[in-house]
Amino acid sequence: MVVLVANARIKPEFLNDFIAAANDMIAPSRAEAACITYDFFTRPGDETHLVFVEEWKSGEGLQAHFQEPHFLRFVEVTGPMLESSELKVYTVSQVDTL
Repeated sequence: MVVLVANARIKPEFLNDFIAAANDMIAPSRAEAACITYDFFTRPGDETHLVFVEEWKSGEGLQAHFQEPHFLRFVEVTGPMLESSELKVYTVSQVDTL
């Protein structure tokens, strides 16, 4: 399993448009065979800082996600709305439920 954590800082004037585009990504991303979870959140105290948390069955599944038409459209539409972004991918070998 891999976990993607993406931090996105949105230009304030584009916040509503970015959130709408991000919401449009949820259903098709969750429908992908390799998707385990796909969510995003607003960072408390800073509404222009969004955090995406995604779990994928494999790195290959995540790479396939990056080639999906809905993902490519999202990147194209939202790219100009970003002040900055950082993506980290964690490879997980074991998950324990507490």
